[in-house]
Amino acid sequence: MEIEVTRPKQFADMARDYHLLVDGKEIAVIKRGTTQTITLPEGSKTLKAVIDWCSSPEFHVSDICAGKVVVKNSFASNFFKTVFLSLYYISLGKERYLRIETNI
Repeated sequence: MEIEVTRPKQFADMARDYHLLVDGKEIAVIKRGTTQTITLPEGSKTLKAVIDWCSSPEFHVSDICAGKVVVKNSFASNFFKTVFLSLYYISLGKERYLRIETNI
């Protein structure tokens, strides 16, 4: 199965790459502001994005609509979340730091 993975240009994490894991194994490095096509191994069940010690929740491959997903920082689009919740997202919320969404 091929999917198109997009990472928008966001200020947060602009100098760092995201790593895309399929069933716990790294299959791609996603740079800021890029879209790339990735072939998932047959029988893949979950996707997960990782940056340093933070990650996204596991995303089920069966939930992918139209073969497109967006990987982005959970709080970077909201100024108030960036100011007030940054410490939360790098400590207790480290498994929700990134978000994988289907692009409908």
